[in-house]
Amino acid sequence: MENDVACRRKEVNLKQRMRVIVSVAVSFMFVTLLVQNYRHQRDTDQRLAEMQRMVQVAANGSATAGSVVAANTHERGSIDDAAGRRDLEEILNRGWKLVDQRSPEQARKAIHLFSDAIKENPANAELHNGLGRALLIAGRPREAIAAWRKGLTFTPNVADMQSGIGWAYWWLNDPYRAKDAWERALVMNPRSVDAWSAMAWIDLALGKHAEAKQGFEELVKFDSGRKSWVMGLSMAQGHNTNVSQVTQFFSLPALVAFERPLPIDPALVDSADVSRP
Repeated sequence: MENDVACRRKEVNLKQRMRVIVSVAVSFMFVTLLVQNYRHQRDTDQRLAEMQRMVQVAANGSATAGSVVAANTHERGSIDDAAGRRDLEEILNRGWKLVDQRSPEQARKAIHLFSDAIKENPANAELHNGLGRALLIAGRPREAIAAWRKGLTFTPNVADMQSGIGWAYWWLNDPYRAKDAWERALVMNPRSVDAWSAMAWIDLALGKHAEAKQGFEELVKFDSGRKSWVMGLSMAQGHNTNVSQVTQFFSLPALVAFERPLPIDPALVDSADVSRP
């Protein structure tokens, strides 16, 4: 009897131990799963955080790179613009040095120089002005007028180009159109030495003493050592309009030539043999 009771107690104790073992095992497994899930979640969160950081860095890097590219592009553009301006200034300096020699041969070199530059800078009025002067010295006044008129379409109020048109018409034996061009130049710039160097004498010969005096004052102010201009100012102040005396300093046609233009604009004529008045 006692043996049966002892056996039953052993069985009960064994079952209790088994329940504890099972309970502990289940708890361990549950905890393990929780830990694994936590670790997995933490790893996932870390990976996500790392990815976000990388994306942010990449975004910032792209923005920085874009800024650098934009800055470099702007810098390159500024450098290119500066280089272009230096090249243009060099061309203008070289061209005008050739023009200032007043030699048809040197003027032809200037024509090529300015023409090539205009291909790259078609809207640059300074290049058209230089080309016009070179063409005039080279004996091609019609082409000079075309060059100056083209330049004036880009910069309408350049007195030097308008005055150049006057000299080209003077070369083409049309004093009326030459005088008109010089008057237009003086509207653009009342101190234009290039225009006054002709108009002061013309005004003097036509009896316009006030205009002549103003012109010679500007000329003497520009170069007081030019004896002919000093003499012209003296004549204007003394109301001396003796044409024969004027022509000693500035060659003039018959004054009637200033009353009306030639029937046909000589700038539109193809003939090459037209002498100065």
